Amino acid sequence: MKETLYRIEDALLSRGIVNKEQLNRANELQKTERIGLEEAIVNLGYSTYPEIIQCLSMQYNLPVIDLDKTNILPEVIKSLPLQIVKRYHILPISKDNSVLTIAVSSPLALELLDNLRFMLNADIKCVLAIPENIKKAINKYYELEQPESVDTLLKNLTSRGVSVSEAKIEQIGEAQAEERQIEDEGPIIQLVTLIINKAIAFRASDIHVEPLHNRLRVRYRVDGVCQEADVLPKRLQDAIISRLKILSNIDISEKRRPQDGRISVKHAGKELDIRVSCLPSIYGESIVMRLLEKSAVMMNLKNLGFYEDDYRRFHFIIDRPNGILLITGPTGSGKTTTLYAAINELNKSDAKIITAEDPVEYTIPGVNQSEINEKIGFSFPLVLRTMLRQDPNIIMVGEIRDAETAETAIAAALTGHLVLSTLHTNDAPSSITRLIDMGIKPFLIATSLQGIMAQRLVRLICPNCKEPVKYTPEQLTEMGFEIEALKDFTFYKGKGCKTCNNIGYYGRIGIYELLDMNETIREMTYRLASAVEIRKAARTSGMTTLKEDGLRKAKDGKITLDEVFRVTGIQD
Repeated sequence: MKETLYRIEDALLSRGIVNKEQLNRANELQKTERIGLEEAIVNLGYSTYPEIIQCLSMQYNLPVIDLDKTNILPEVIKSLPLQIVKRYHILPISKDNSVLTIAVSSPLALELLDNLRFMLNADIKCVLAIPENIKKAINKYYELEQPESVDTLLKNLTSRGVSVSEAKIEQIGEAQAEERQIEDEGPIIQLVTLIINKAIAFRASDIHVEPLHNRLRVRYRVDGVCQEADVLPKRLQDAIISRLKILSNIDISEKRRPQDGRISVKHAGKELDIRVSCLPSIYGESIVMRLLEKSAVMMNLKNLGFYEDDYRRFHFIIDRPNGILLITGPTGSGKTTTLYAAINELNKSDAKIITAEDPVEYTIPGVNQSEINEKIGFSFPLVLRTMLRQDPNIIMVGEIRDAETAETAIAAALTGHLVLSTLHTNDAPSSITRLIDMGIKPFLIATSLQGIMAQRLVRLICPNCKEPVKYTPEQLTEMGFEIEALKDFTFYKGKGCKTCNNIGYYGRIGIYELLDMNETIREMTYRLASAVEIRKAARTSGMTTLKEDGLRKAKDGKITLDEVFRVTGIQD
């Protein structure tokens, strides 16, 4: 296989998919994470699977196949045993006389091809397919076993006559010892594991375990929206919450005050960090779990949903040697993802980057990351001041929460550093007035600030069930859109299918509002102009508002008008 990898590297280099520095980084990640080269390149945000597949197709003259649109006959599937399919991540597509066509995600080594020919007594023809599609097809055609449902486990609990109160007491009593050996808590362990596994399978960012008056509700936040997943009997509440608290190293005897913990999970070869928050409520303790992949897919800026004009302007700001870039928006609007994508773009061997985060959500190879710990006084201002003695080129501050952090960040920007940070405001112009309200002098803001970008996350239409939709003039008016401006466009929505769990949406994309600090905006900042005045001037200078950017994406058929209205409301 090694010989083939080198040839793939040459192909990726010669066709400009990666440069030498990026390839070296990908090779390092490949070794540490024990993943394929292509996966490492995608995880670092240097390219996408379709781009890599297209490159390999041109380089080796191999056709590309869309497995989502391919029907494979049962007799073809039987030609390759599951053990070989899973081991080499390949899939039989068709068989014609003595020629077997298989889908691969990268060209196979000659030695492996020879082995397959010998084992199958057939000639092998290869076609290229996206790795994720091969994985889905393997699960589909080989009917791999799915995890037990919650209902099955609940029946198991009932049939075995497990007393939930006994399970809870035993679990508490054995919390520091061999709790896994308790016979009757097995189903509770399975149930909690199933809840987490289902959340990962549903692409959830958060799991909500909520005690209600007569039941325990489990909800997943998928693509920013909460969806009810399961309703469990009230009698299981204490056992499930105790199990979650033990897993996250939280004191299970303390039920009167909030507590935080974390769980490490391995799923499909990847490590996930689950941040656990426990809050007492009138019906019991409510638990929310945030799912974070330790080595997250580091998207590059082009994959975030920028149009070319905004991408160019954003890149111009982060290419500057000093100044401050603020990303603003409410919680859950993707600010951290944008910061990481920017850092990933700037992460080169000639630049030293230091971050101060609360907490460190994703690890980035080659970047010095610090985690805030308020309990020991390790605060944002302290970390920032220490950073300046570490000779950085670029500083990332997770969030500007107070005047002291803001002043320290401005001081760093004025002494020759590029500072990236976030702020909680509803739009870009409001960030200037927010900083002034914190007590920052207007001339310091005008001098140090280079740009502000407000953003929101909107759900993408599921490509598998996308269909045209007609809006009535009344609906358009209610959402604040101009009827005349939209009459010639066809809009779309998702009908709902198995791929998107009948929601009609799959994945998310950003909508953006990027304000450049030009001379006009700086002068207005000096004279304490209002956010409304700054907004008007910024729009005159070419700023696209959140709603306008959302409307562009709706016209392109990426998102629905309802989503634009949901996240922006009626605003200009």
